[in-house]
Amino acid sequence: MTSLRTATELRAVSGDAALIAHLRALRGQGVVEGVFHRTVNVLTPGDKLIALTARGGGDAPRTLVTDADSWSDRGISASQTVEFAPGGITIRAARGRLRVRTEGADEWHPILPSLTALGPGELATAASALDRLIRAHGSRGGMLGPTPAASPMEVAVTRALADGRDVLTRAIRSGDDAGMRGGVLALLGLGPGLTPAGDDFLTASALLSSLPGSGLGPFGRALRDVLLDRPGRTTRLSLATLDEALTGRAGASLLDVLHALARPDRWGEVHVTQSIRAPVRRVLAIGHTSGTDILSGLVTGLRLEKELRGSL
Repeated sequence: MTSLRTATELRAVSGDAALIAHLRALRGQGVVEGVFHRTVNVLTPGDKLIALTARGGGDAPRTLVTDADSWSDRGISASQTVEFAPGGITIRAARGRLRVRTEGADEWHPILPSLTALGPGELATAASALDRLIRAHGSRGGMLGPTPAASPMEVAVTRALADGRDVLTRAIRSGDDAGMRGGVLALLGLGPGLTPAGDDFLTASALLSSLPGSGLGPFGRALRDVLLDRPGRTTRLSLATLDEALTGRAGASLLDVLHALARPDRWGEVHVTQSIRAPVRRVLAIGHTSGTDILSGLVTGLRLEKELRGSL
């Protein structure tokens, strides 16, 4: 068997500061949960899902960005053993041990902006500018509706997504707790992939609900209740992503969109559009429709925030 001294070594370039702190004293065995071209998902000894991304991957909660070009053709597969020790993570791959050195990685701290200075008019402008960019450059197949050559299954799923969104938004507007839980259940786990479209939509609204002074607090509590009651309703990755969003932690690109919205030096839809164009492009590049679905949730959340602030 290949020894640890001769293991192929990679380096974590940057990573979630909270994760890096957790790994410093972590010892034991975990397991590979899933392998993709750009990402390896791993379960730690405490059953916490973390991600190892290839070079250029964006900083995000529970994530280490490594100097790997990709994770393809490295002999890594699901269920392989992963060894955790201070200073590194070692995967027992089919072609020998592969060690990711964590010492010296730049620490990334997700910082939330405040949207409290934005009045109803600014929130409406922000939502409108974001919506226009999504519709012009986003991907269909999820919250934006079916693709032109959609299969009957895709049409049915996108219709169900729209219905779930409508149920949820009506319940949030009326303050109906049971209705909010029903709306969450209608969306949670709905759609294909590791992070279904319904979950991606919920993620952005969950993040908004964590902001100080947000009117979406009751929605956030309803979502947390459903996640605790129905953890098997969606994927492990979605559960982790939603849980982090509820505590104000999300990927750097999504936070960059919020920061751009929070500090424009003058208002007007044209200016706001220019301010957010670059970070929106980075979010839209996530997954097949994930980025589009996340930003669709942000548009809905901003519009609800505008309405709810008027009723406070």
